[in-house]
Amino acid sequence: MSRQCWIEVSTEYDGKVISGAYIVDENAVTVRTVLGRKRAPLSGLTPVHLAKILLRKLDREGMA
Repeated sequence: MSRQCWIEVSTEYDGKVISGAYIVDENAVTVRTVLGRKRAPLSGLTPVHLAKILLRKLDREGMA
């Protein structure tokens, strides 16, 4: 059994810094913030780039 660790990530969006953490499993990235979580397949992007995109989406939904 392998244990995976969440990796902290942050990005600037709409004049503010958004922070969360991400994990890669089964060719997908899951990002979590204090208020929400979002998952998407890697589909050619690097994990950190996709994590930042997901953080921005969470912020637009009021969950960052």
